[in-house]
Amino acid sequence: MRVGEFTEQALANTAWAFATAGHAAPALLDAIAAEAAPRVVEFKEQNLANMAWSFAADDSLSSAALMPFFGQYFGHRCDVLAKRFSDEELSQLHQWWLWYAGERGQTTGLPSQELLQRCRVAFSAWKARPSRLQRQVGSTLSSLGLSPQEEVQTEEGYSLDYVVEWCGQQVAIEVDGPSHFVGRKPNGATLLKRRQLRHVGWRLVSIPYWEWDELRKDLTAEDNDAREKEGSRVGSMMTLRERQMAYVEATIAEQARAV
Repeated sequence: MRVGEFTEQALANTAWAFATAGHAAPALLDAIAAEAAPRVVEFKEQNLANMAWSFAADDSLSSAALMPFFGQYFGHRCDVLAKRFSDEELSQLHQWWLWYAGERGQTTGLPSQELLQRCRVAFSAWKARPSRLQRQVGSTLSSLGLSPQEEVQTEEGYSLDYVVEWCGQQVAIEVDGPSHFVGRKPNGATLLKRRQLRHVGWRLVSIPYWEWDELRKDLTAEDNDAREKEGSRVGSMMTLRERQMAYVEATIAEQARAV
């Protein structure tokens, strides 16, 4: 089936699937945008929000394809459907706005200020629940004397797992569990958050779950090897907390250099 034969929902679902997986497909998304542009007034609220979020997450839409879809009719269509958007869809539109107006510097085709404010409120209202992994990393940051601030909300509405001061700079620490990845590749939502935070100047450090888990596995393997060696002193090895502290310190030092 060709893109021209897709329904509005099929166009939105295809764009969303590629963007969610973090799989770049610029030619496909340009074709979807071109096909959707003359039909924007026919899009329902979920499809409209999914399309907007998908292009924001992917960030590969060409300038030629950008305006036909996100021209004056897009904003008007959003306003027409304003009362129908769910909180999740409003949050998607907020991330789209951060991309379209913030990263791309566009002002044409924006929804009303009233709707944009509702989008910001919905996005900012989302509250994270710190995981066990996050708590462990937070405890390690405290052991390093970094006095981490937990769940810090940015002006854009994003929630940061931890914020610490490092070499005189505020650094955001993101503890990324399995839901942040497809395999070991960051998914679309994770890539979007990282990109938008860096755009406004945040220094980001990612602690992926598998690297954290490896610290314990490596320690167990080393402990077993030491016990098999005659005369070895297990107590001379680094403890798990010492390994975690060394890992976090090295990771921050490496990743916090770039904005």
